Amino acid sequence: MPVLKILFGKTEEAPSITQSSDGMGKWFASFYGDFIEWFRQLAAGEPFQALAYLSIGLVIVTLFKNISRFLAMNFMVLIRNKSIRTMRLDIYQKCLDLPIAFFNNERKGDLISRMSNDIKEIEFALMVSLEALYFQPLNILIFMIALVVLSAKLTLYILLFLPVTALIIGVIGRSLRKKSTKNQALLGKVMSSFEETLGGIRIIKSFNGSKFFFKRYSDQDQEYTRNNISVQRRYDLSSPVSETVGISVSALLLWLGGGMVFRKELDPEFFLGYFAIFSQLIPPFKAFSNALYAAQKGMASLERIQELVTAPVVVADPVAPKVPVFNSSLQFKGVGFSYLDGHEVLKQINLEIKKGETVALVGPSGAGKTTLTDLVARFYDVSSGSICLDGVDIRDFNQEDLRQLIGVVSQESILFNDTIKNNVALGRPELTQEQIEEAAKAAFAHDFILAQDKGYDTEIGERGGKLSGGQKQRLSIARALLKDPEILILDEATSALDSQSEKAVQKALETLMRNRTSIVIAHRLSTVMHADKIVVLDRGEIVEVGTHQELIANQKLYYSLIQLQELHA
Repeated sequence: MPVLKILFGKTEEAPSITQSSDGMGKWFASFYGDFIEWFRQLAAGEPFQALAYLSIGLVIVTLFKNISRFLAMNFMVLIRNKSIRTMRLDIYQKCLDLPIAFFNNERKGDLISRMSNDIKEIEFALMVSLEALYFQPLNILIFMIALVVLSAKLTLYILLFLPVTALIIGVIGRSLRKKSTKNQALLGKVMSSFEETLGGIRIIKSFNGSKFFFKRYSDQDQEYTRNNISVQRRYDLSSPVSETVGISVSALLLWLGGGMVFRKELDPEFFLGYFAIFSQLIPPFKAFSNALYAAQKGMASLERIQELVTAPVVVADPVAPKVPVFNSSLQFKGVGFSYLDGHEVLKQINLEIKKGETVALVGPSGAGKTTLTDLVARFYDVSSGSICLDGVDIRDFNQEDLRQLIGVVSQESILFNDTIKNNVALGRPELTQEQIEEAAKAAFAHDFILAQDKGYDTEIGERGGKLSGGQKQRLSIARALLKDPEILILDEATSALDSQSEKAVQKALETLMRNRTSIVIAHRLSTVMHADKIVVLDRGEIVEVGTHQELIANQKLYYSLIQLQELHA
């Protein structure tokens, strides 16, 4: 404004703002008058010299502004990335803490979508919002104070538009948040469908189901695409709306301010200065409104993340845990179990397994055999009754301490896309190569491992896809041997193998079961005939307990199962 005053050739000692009804008082007029006088002396009254000072001043201020902005953006990059990393770690840790029952009710693809796409939405919202919420309000405040000082009347006209602007932004923002929530859920379904297809590609091809699965995926993707277009349209509406509102207010300001200049209520340099400051106010407001829309999208994703992070951990560790000791027996006392949907799986299970015994669980499919062993490892907690280790309820132990006593070899060998060595050691990097090789030898896996390209450092692919069923199972047994558990759970460990592989795995299992308490689930009854105790389950209840000879003599369910298998044989 001082430059404009000199360029316009005005020579008044004090600005005419003091005579205008829109003035803010003598203190500003006095300060402004002194500043003009100082600047006039600095420029020696020469317009070109004043213009040169203005140009130099602009370069210095812009340089300072951009250095400050660069430093600010550097800090924001740290804040954004550290925040997102913390969120990712929280989600991953929560997934490790949640009980297995939670994952039975959730799609894996949807969980992956939350970890990837929802996190990306939150990161973008943080990126936009951090600057808008911390930097822009300060800009807006400073500019608004300057505008009020220069002309309270013009500023009042601007403020009258704020409720209208807030209403428009609010309506679009609420709609955007609702649509974004649905959008992320639909994307989760699409991801789930793709993940299922990759997992079952062999079956899809063998049953010529490609067309069916393509149509199913296409329909889900079409629904997601339609909703995503709607979300993008609403988001893209934010910039035109804020710009239109800004230009409308600018046009009104130009008309009203120009009238005040023509009526001599305001000096031209004040009005031009006012208009220049107002033009600087539009980008912060625009950035602020865009940030609100981004925040709405981010909030929709954050709600989905919160659902996961705040999910109750129903299998929790006690406040004052006891140290588990297994010296005498594992007891089931009136154990009952129901899933969250109320479906009752086990009823009044009373059973004692003494240390060193081999106990077989047999019965029809769906009788509750696997569920019973899952309760021992506290993958679930009992709904009624209790499971005790040497008379102490297993719920009084930390889950990690309890599971340190338990080794599991299941029907499906769970291996990871890593080396053979890391799959056998599984989370125990302190183990030596010699220890790993000893376990592999005991599991009759050492020879086939050495036959691999890189021996123990061979990558085995997704879920151990580069190995045969028997090889994968022997690696699982080697892993259990290394853990050296006191209680061993074998869940159909040989049922999916051919005769040759079964023979090799059976030899490895005999080594593994030696001097251990073993709970064996088997449909192939020939593998459990020599168990110390055979427990027959049917519809969630124990219907028979005894040795093979005793149960044959009873001629009940076990006898009928033996007869059926002999008949099919």
